[in-house]
Amino acid sequence: MKHRLFFLQLCFCIVMCLQAQEPADSADMAGIYTPSWDERMYNSLTLLAQEADRNYYNTGMSVYDLTTDSLIFAYNQHKLMRPASTQKVLTAIAALDLLGADHVYTTKVYAKGTVANGELKGDLYVVGDFDPMLTADHLKQMATAVKEAGITRVEGLLLADVSMKDTLCLGNGWCWDDDQPYLTPLSLGGKAYECSSYKINRYIPALNFLASLAAALKAEGISTRNAGTATLKMADDCRLITQVTHTLREVLLPMMKDSNNLMAESMFFQIGAEKKRGVSWKDCAEQVENVITHAGMSTSLAVVADGCGLSLYNYITPGLQVAMLRYAYQHDAIFGPLYHSMPIAGVDGTLQSRMLKTAAERNIHAKTGTVTGVSTLTGYLTASNGHLIAFSIMCNGQKKASEARAFQDRICEAMCE
Repeated sequence: MKHRLFFLQLCFCIVMCLQAQEPADSADMAGIYTPSWDERMYNSLTLLAQEADRNYYNTGMSVYDLTTDSLIFAYNQHKLMRPASTQKVLTAIAALDLLGADHVYTTKVYAKGTVANGELKGDLYVVGDFDPMLTADHLKQMATAVKEAGITRVEGLLLADVSMKDTLCLGNGWCWDDDQPYLTPLSLGGKAYECSSYKINRYIPALNFLASLAAALKAEGISTRNAGTATLKMADDCRLITQVTHTLREVLLPMMKDSNNLMAESMFFQIGAEKKRGVSWKDCAEQVENVITHAGMSTSLAVVADGCGLSLYNYITPGLQVAMLRYAYQHDAIFGPLYHSMPIAGVDGTLQSRMLKTAAERNIHAKTGTVTGVSTLTGYLTASNGHLIAFSIMCNGQKKASEARAFQDRICEAMCE
């Protein structure tokens, strides 16, 4: 009886000790270790990085947890690579930081001289601001405003003031056989007008614009003496007739969603034009590099040659791109418009047909980049633990862009699972 009582007391003590312990999940009870989300992410990306080591082309990756403000994974993140159109991410962030989403592009029409009996005894000026969204409808708007100003004949000249930027019509380091727009402050969509040489006079697009304006004026019953002449600077003592405006926010959407190069270059030059007239690509690059410095990165990890990524001279690192995405995230005025403008996997823009029916679909918000031998992807995603992640994947040297895109998609799917 005494031994039986002792045994019952011992059993009771064992039960109480077990109840006092924290409950363990079934995996722990079975002796199986369950890795954390961070560990699972790291392990998945490590396997993919090992695969990248075996690929014939070069890859760099940087993955950053913005919620915890910590680096998750890095592979060749400080290797300089060509970014292609993910260069537009740097341009967008710099423009949103320095100018703001509500910055206005303004194309103005001025008259010089007096109006008597409907005749303008002087010249009609159009001052270009490198607005990439000008269309034929805006020409009609300008012509209507001239008519409403009481002008039925322009005795003087139609003049284009294109002094906003320098004389180069093509970007620094662009290949002659790329499908590129003309970089002029006054054109309809940067159309590449016919020319006999790639040593292009920058006035050709502006003259075409003025010829189109003359036709719009004629349609409103306004006669002009000539088709137009380009000039470096508008004369003094001119009065404003009308203006056409677009905001940076309006330009940003097609620039990012559709990877529009003209939009990106116009934004690049808007950044520099805040400081001076006759701005060059070097002035614009300096302003972008200033924002890179504000983001806490050394400009030794970047070579900024244009705004859109066509240039052969652009070089940045995955780590720098992620640092810029982090900088944007820390500033609501930058992050909101930027995030909204990025293509969404399986939904729109240049990611519309990618990552369909995977965990990455509708989750990846990122800018693509593609030129010969280069494929890149930079943006944001929401991880399965609810954290917001910034990432950059840069592939250089592949023979087919589809190879690199498929590998990038697998990385994105791993990050979203």
